[in-house]
Amino acid sequence: ASRKARRSPRSYTPLSDALAQPLVFADTELSEGIQRHSLVGLIRAALSRKRRADGEPLPNVLCALLVWPLLKAKSLHCFCAELCQFLAGHVSVLYDFLGREDIHWRGLSSELARRVHQANELGPRSQRAFVVDDTSQARAGRKVEGTSCYFDHTEGRHRKGHQVLQLGLAVEKGFLPLEAQIVTGQKGAIDKPKDKPFRDQRSAAARDMRRAREQSKHQMFREMLQRALRAGIRACYLLADAWFGCKENIACCLENELVAIFQMKRGLLTYQYHGRPYTAHQLYARVARRMRPANRRARFKTASLVVSLNLATEPSHPPRWAEVRLVFSAPVRARSSDTWVVFLCTDVALSDAKILEVYALRWSIEVYFKEIKQHLGFLKEQSGRYQVAYASVHLGAMRYLLLFEAMLRAGHLSYGEIRDRESGRLQI
Repeated sequence: ASRKARRSPRSYTPLSDALAQPLVFADTELSEGIQRHSLVGLIRAALSRKRRADGEPLPNVLCALLVWPLLKAKSLHCFCAELCQFLAGHVSVLYDFLGREDIHWRGLSSELARRVHQANELGPRSQRAFVVDDTSQARAGRKVEGTSCYFDHTEGRHRKGHQVLQLGLAVEKGFLPLEAQIVTGQKGAIDKPKDKPFRDQRSAAARDMRRAREQSKHQMFREMLQRALRAGIRACYLLADAWFGCKENIACCLENELVAIFQMKRGLLTYQYHGRPYTAHQLYARVARRMRPANRRARFKTASLVVSLNLATEPSHPPRWAEVRLVFSAPVRARSSDTWVVFLCTDVALSDAKILEVYALRWSIEVYFKEIKQHLGFLKEQSGRYQVAYASVHLGAMRYLLLFEAMLRAGHLSYGEIRDRESGRLQI
């Protein structure tokens, strides 16, 4: 009998693994990407009109800002002191550039994502999905601006740091970061010190911080989605975890003709089934006995129901009923009867297996977070100024976009090994 071919191990950092191959040089790939997309011209357009003609060596500055995390430098300061010889010895050039308030980094990163999207074949619309999620980076210190208090689930305690909301496009070939925004909100937000006000309240950094304070994550997400759609980026699905599973976001997907697949909270939200209201707990009790695994090797068993959800957010508003499919999933061999999750899909014609298969695309945004945090300098600049954090978030996305496109063109990426191919292996 012939031996079965061994499956290659899954990679959780495919971009970094591709860069580690022989004859692949990150600085070369970045410089080619800068020229291909005319990034120097884009950054000149992102500068305010008053300071576009400062005589700064923009090509050198931009290349240095993009390449320093890939040269294994411990920090931007170490890079300036030891390796940055092409900026005529001025150690503070990069920090001064990062500290500028007038550079519209978010618009620059979004425009680069749009160009990468147009220049590469990323698959048909039916296999694309918008993905939204947030990540956090612990940042201590009283002088660190734009931070807030959040609950760290890995450590089981509250921490202070930067929270970043990310919207991206997930395809079979990988993940395309479209737009990011630092989130603070009113609860637990830490203001910018009064002794360091913004020089211009109309600057890009000031407007970004004001938006972070005035809007919630859900409002930011919906505005990000609208901007992505206006930019011509199309997808069939929208995927998100339980944090974003609210009526407003579901209604937004229906209005934009997107199939929403959300993991839902097991709270007090009621669904109408056979004319009676039920919570997710009550519906799970009805289907628990008929849940079955897809095959003998499947680790999870599923069952689904078609229910109605009232999308009206106020009792005084007229009801807006929408039919949705709820897919319940639980481990086959669970130590506790409470280890189940529920997914909501706005397309009731999709099968349970298809819903879980599409939702598995959401894993790509977790891979993106791991890549930029460990290897691409995400919030690694040693500065507490808000405008530096604002620049760092979008520079991390730009590094990823340029390297992702380069590896995609070279054929080194195999993102199919990242996500589990069987929908039953979704992690709860």
